[in-house]
Amino acid sequence: MSEPQQDANNSADDRTPEERFSPAVPVVRSFLESVLGLLGVEVEVDIDIEEDGLHCDLNCAQSDGGLLIGRHGATLDSLQYLTLRVLQAEDFERMRITLDVAGYRTRREKTLKQLARNAADKVLADGRAYHFEPMSAMERRVVHMAIVEIEGLATESEGEGRRRHVVVFPER
Repeated sequence: MSEPQQDANNSADDRTPEERFSPAVPVVRSFLESVLGLLGVEVEVDIDIEEDGLHCDLNCAQSDGGLLIGRHGATLDSLQYLTLRVLQAEDFERMRITLDVAGYRTRREKTLKQLARNAADKVLADGRAYHFEPMSAMERRVVHMAIVEIEGLATESEGEGRRRHVVVFPER
């Protein structure tokens, strides 16, 4: 069973992240090990409690890493979503869940920031909007945050569902 949600007299600010999120750790570990075991992936799940939730490193054989990541992190994003849904179904407190395999998230973030800088240079040079390929909400956020630091440019997300993407354009 899960911990009951906090009552009105106990605000989230009164508790440490460990107090808030540690009850979810065994549930997350069990879920990920079970699901990945069904896929034939032997995995060790290392979970760190962060300020806003849990960061889970999925340590597996290198040959299984690509399977777990998927194209542009799609499989990893799906596993992350399912893990969050399991916690919601068990009435755990709202939290952020981040899954990573072999530092993929860090490498992808670095790549996205470079792509954002390249797009920014192009937009500043020719004054025409640049449309990125569709990407996840987490990836769109990285691009938005990279562009916000560049004077004279703005961003917005366009499209629906799997076609949602970032557009970079000159500030109006």
